[in-house]
Amino acid sequence: MCVFSDPVQLSLELGEDRNEYYNIIEAVLFTLSRAVSPAELAKACGTDAGTAERAVVQLMKKMDRDNNALLIREIDGKYQLCSNPKYFENLTEVVSSHKKPELSDVLLETLAIVANKSPATRMDIEKIRGVKSDFAVNKLIEYGLIEETGKLNVPGRPSVFCPTDEFYRRFGIENKYGMPKTDEAAESRISDEVQLELKDILPPGEDE
Repeated sequence: MCVFSDPVQLSLELGEDRNEYYNIIEAVLFTLSRAVSPAELAKACGTDAGTAERAVVQLMKKMDRDNNALLIREIDGKYQLCSNPKYFENLTEVVSSHKKPELSDVLLETLAIVANKSPATRMDIEKIRGVKSDFAVNKLIEYGLIEETGKLNVPGRPSVFCPTDEFYRRFGIENKYGMPKTDEAAESRISDEVQLELKDILPPGEDE
């Protein structure tokens, strides 16, 4: 996370180009509609990454201070333009037909495991949940909340999964270091709960 504590000093450092940087950054973030790196912003502004990041941080603070309808949020070292949560109810009046899919308990459990383990394999997920998790993993990929980021250099070359920028944006988490940790006791409890659910649903012997 990039922190600059003195806004006056920041303004002096950015000089006369400050407002032009603000306009360019806002245009880029609006147009791309995704998290954008300081290097990309620097390229757009025709400056270095350090100056671009100082400008976007200053603009982010200014928009927060002015309570703008649009705000900038840092997502794992990148920056994205988002609507102000204050206007959520207003937005639902016109975008209700495009609601994001609701996540079931199974999907939330799987997502929590991937987010905390990151990177996580299917075996990691199934070890905690105690059941096959192919469906949940595939659904989370479909929803854009996790993605395959590579393969482990071990026999079988299992795929590894990590949360996406969309996950961090949607759940208001800055990066993976902002995730609450799942301890061994919590993992064991999840596994026990899944096993109890299976015993209630499946005939004897089919949950082995």
